[in-house]
Amino acid sequence: MKPQIPDPSIPREDCRLISCVLPDDGSDKRLLRALLQEKQLTRAKSTGCLGLAVLADARAKYGKLPEPTMVRLVDVVVPAAEADELYDYIYEKADIGREGGGVIWLAPLAMASAYALPEDVPMEKG
Repeated sequence: MKPQIPDPSIPREDCRLISCVLPDDGSDKRLLRALLQEKQLTRAKSTGCLGLAVLADARAKYGKLPEPTMVRLVDVVVPAAEADELYDYIYEKADIGREGGGVIWLAPLAMASAYALPEDVPMEKG
């Protein structure tokens, strides 16, 4: 099988993926809004999922897992040149340093395509 050669007509940029797990307290929505309004970042999403606090004082019966809680997994695709600055921005904006504030990490991406939101579409409320 021949390796696929990327189509040079599709614009691509060197990007990184910043992911964080946040408590289900609305901090994900505030973060996404700030990323759009203050940093003009549109490549971000928040997903609700069940999580177990690794460092929390979890008590469970022997052989049983502790009760999971709702958390938000936020993924943000950022330009590689701005990744460190945006990592710090997200850490501060989401207040990850507070007790129970979550966790954040930065990872490389193979590639990402740029896109823009249409100008004439109103923003969703929430």
